[in-house]
Amino acid sequence: MNKFLNILGFAVLSIFIFNTFIRNHAEADVKESYSKIIQGKAIIIDVREESEVKEGMIKDALWIPLSKIDANPKAEAESIKKLAQGKEVFLYCRSGARSGKVQGILEKEGVKSVNLGGFSSLSNENLPTQSGPK
Repeated sequence: MNKFLNILGFAVLSIFIFNTFIRNHAEADVKESYSKIIQGKAIIIDVREESEVKEGMIKDALWIPLSKIDANPKAEAESIKKLAQGKEVFLYCRSGARSGKVQGILEKEGVKSVNLGGFSSLSNENLPTQSGPK
């Protein structure tokens, strides 16, 4: 019985961790969000690291890696606020976990943002992509 409860507890914890930190989901409708970007009403930021963005990025995305944001959160949040100039801010990474972390950092600094999840799910939604920075 004890072994069963341990297994059950592990399964529940695993599902919680997956849903909270790993699941590749968007907090907003992806197509509608990208439409706002095209209309100039929003910006989109890729927070993946250099080796990842070389595989491609969402078209018109700004690249600000999490490592840069982590190094100086206040300054980077202020920079993002200036880049956005009152526009909505959308974030993405590989799976949605790092963009969620950046969302928390920005929120702490007074910058509202929306986590769109991961690159693969965004490209699966047929959002246009471009080559990453050289």
